[in-house]
Amino acid sequence: MSLRATKKQRTHDSILAVCRDLFRTRGFDETTITDIVAAVGISRQTFFNYFPGKDAVLAQLGLEWLRQQAAVPRIDPGTYRGGSILAGTREAVRAQLRAIQADPEFMRLIFTRSNLLFPHGSSADVIERSVHRDHTRAIFEAIAAVIKAAQDSGEVRRDIPALQVAELYVSTMLMTTRLWLVDYWHDGIDLETRGMRALDVLEAGLANQPTNAASDGADQDADLT
Repeated sequence: MSLRATKKQRTHDSILAVCRDLFRTRGFDETTITDIVAAVGISRQTFFNYFPGKDAVLAQLGLEWLRQQAAVPRIDPGTYRGGSILAGTREAVRAQLRAIQADPEFMRLIFTRSNLLFPHGSSADVIERSVHRDHTRAIFEAIAAVIKAAQDSGEVRRDIPALQVAELYVSTMLMTTRLWLVDYWHDGIDLETRGMRALDVLEAGLANQPTNAASDGADQDADLT
């Protein structure tokens, strides 16, 4: 990377870091462009060379969070040696829910105002939507690899494609988290408890059950593709 490119990346990252802090401490609506450029030490024009406004910064922060979730290590089925493969996914989900629960104000902003769940916009946002799709697909495929290993071990039913099961996992956790962040139910139940209950229901439906000969042919549909 050239010196110029390195400097540009550094400025880009500084804007994101400053905005992340300001949005947390002051709130998104209360943070102004003047606040941002003063904290970064750049001009307003320099800011607008990188982002058209605060909404674009927030969208980028949402993508960064999604990218972090996509960085899930691939499972090594041999590690479990007869134990529960899904138990490992539960601990990973539990850790993620605890992290979100520890930072509710910022995560509420990410989940409700950053286009994280349903990216949309003009044709100028094609690249952003493409990156969002790539990160989401990476999450699906990482989870699908876990599910496929659980299917191969006999822990999870094999009549549902692993990639579709991954979609159910992600959809369930994202919606459960979003509703908790906006206090939709007003029941005082913490996110970790609510998330684990959702997994209980989901995994009960995935548990391997005795199958008859007529359903055996469906096993071949459990591939990732």
